[in-house]
Amino acid sequence: MKNCKLGILTVTICLMLGFSIIFFGHQVPYARAYTKMDIPNINEIVFSFDTQEIKNVYDLNLVTVVVNGKSRKVLTNRVDIYKLLEDLGIVIDSSKKILSTTDKVQDGTVIRVITVGTVIEEQKIDIPFKTEEINTKELPYRETELIQEGVLGVRTKEIKKIYEDGKLVSEEVISNTITRNPINRIVKIGVLKYSPDDLDVRFGYNCDHWYSVVDNGNYTDEEKEWLKFVMECESGCNAESDKNMKYKGLFQWDPYWWYKQYPNENIYDGYAQIKHTAEKLRNGAPSLWPACNRAFNRSY
Repeated sequence: MKNCKLGILTVTICLMLGFSIIFFGHQVPYARAYTKMDIPNINEIVFSFDTQEIKNVYDLNLVTVVVNGKSRKVLTNRVDIYKLLEDLGIVIDSSKKILSTTDKVQDGTVIRVITVGTVIEEQKIDIPFKTEEINTKELPYRETELIQEGVLGVRTKEIKKIYEDGKLVSEEVISNTITRNPINRIVKIGVLKYSPDDLDVRFGYNCDHWYSVVDNGNYTDEEKEWLKFVMECESGCNAESDKNMKYKGLFQWDPYWWYKQYPNENIYDGYAQIKHTAEKLRNGAPSLWPACNRAFNRSY
């Protein structure tokens, strides 16, 4: 029975080859494609009779070849992995990596042909600049003047990336240098023109003194009560009050608005603050001191 099957196989192969020669003999461009066929290595023919008997008779091994992630089954009598890949028309060069489950081809071997690519990628990273502030009394309080624009620095990284079959598998920083140093931004900022030290006399927390100044001023009784109540509420009757970052003096004026309106008067001068606060009160603006004004209205 075995000899009978092999006979049928032999006759079939001969008929297929004979038919190919007759059919393609008149087509010159394709004739040479069949002159170098090694029958035991041609899976198109052998797969038609893929039985264990045929594998045994021709001493063939069924192996799996994976190229760029695509798998194919191959019957071969090759032992050398590289000869097998050459038979399959796979070009092996420095861009290819070969992985095999066995050192030599045997039944069940899995061979992977991986295309390896290396890319050097350049990354540019901004380095932030700093802002230098120069205090000056030449500008109104808290106003700014740009002296120099800031310029971002640049850090350049070179990264080597390794790809296998188009997928990133590793990366390595091969250089990391500053290619441009940042340039600082320079700004002038207006600060208070005057300080408590510019006063001829400093009274500290002294309600009696400032009450007497109000009582001797040309104000109505209601204005006097409001001025005395609010100055104590705001600063504790301390004309040199400087603890608050935003508000200063006897009535805790905002220096920005004070120096906008009274550029040549010291915000820590209690006499000046009483005078200008009374003007705001008479002009109907007690709400400039909202919390203490509400407290006054509750008390009187």
